[in-house]
Amino acid sequence: MSRLLTLGILALSVLFGCGQVITISMPGGTPAAGSYADGALPRGYERFLSPASWNFRYSWPGEPVRRGEVSERYELRDGDCAEADCASGRLRAELREVQKQPTARVGRDIWYGYSFYNQNIGTVARAQSVGTVIGQWKPAGDAPTVLRLVQTYTGELDWTKCSPVYCNPLGGTEDVVAELENMRVGANWGQAQNFGDVCRLFSMAENRGKWVDIVINTNFSASDDGYLRIWINGVMRCNYYGKMVAGSAFGLNAATLSHRRGIFASFTKPYREAQGSIPIPTMIAYYDEFRSGATRADVDPAARESGGLRPKD
Repeated sequence: MSRLLTLGILALSVLFGCGQVITISMPGGTPAAGSYADGALPRGYERFLSPASWNFRYSWPGEPVRRGEVSERYELRDGDCAEADCASGRLRAELREVQKQPTARVGRDIWYGYSFYNQNIGTVARAQSVGTVIGQWKPAGDAPTVLRLVQTYTGELDWTKCSPVYCNPLGGTEDVVAELENMRVGANWGQAQNFGDVCRLFSMAENRGKWVDIVINTNFSASDDGYLRIWINGVMRCNYYGKMVAGSAFGLNAATLSHRRGIFASFTKPYREAQGSIPIPTMIAYYDEFRSGATRADVDPAARESGGLRPKD
């Protein structure tokens, strides 16, 4: 490997809520020779309402990589919005699967696997919450998102009141959850369904500075034969059976779903009300080894690594 070029990195530490320290890394330096060209995107994906240059790039030498040579780096700063997001208070550093090339369809089985690295996002109380989403599957148009992986704030949900038909009340510090927003809105899910948050997945703060392997198997079904199974670092954390899509409510009985990944601040109102003019702290995360496929062996980052299969670069 050639000698790495020196990177000029400006680091700023910001104290933010409950003793949490958030480090903000500003772009600088030069990518390694042979790395992806500036502005390159993963095949089949496009920027979505994320125009800032820092919202997405491939990693530079010395930055976290799960396997191979590069990972995907996402950075969200206060003010990062475009078009309707600006008026609604949403911020986005996100890529979207091109609408004409979706991999998921309502009523079909599919597997996804990838690794997620949280650089600086910690636990949040309501006053610091911005509804941070780190992955979602969305129908075209105005229909609500079918599945989101979203960070909840401390005390937001009372898992003891959720019916075991819909979710498992066991757990503790896990604040990243699987949310079935389409069912919450279209089927009027309430407390018995935990308002659509069916599974606890992992703690954002406890996994800061670590790679988390995520494997998802689902049938985004509008019927009772739907399911959602999620493994975190090889441990099953979600095993939901039932409707995933309120199809009749939105005409989605055979719709395609577009995948999105990155960092999406979906609801900044609580933060704005509590913090006033204090900027929302910058958030940085990395993704690596993202795949979709027909079997777990096709997509599981750990299984592919142990099997000696090539990384995705």
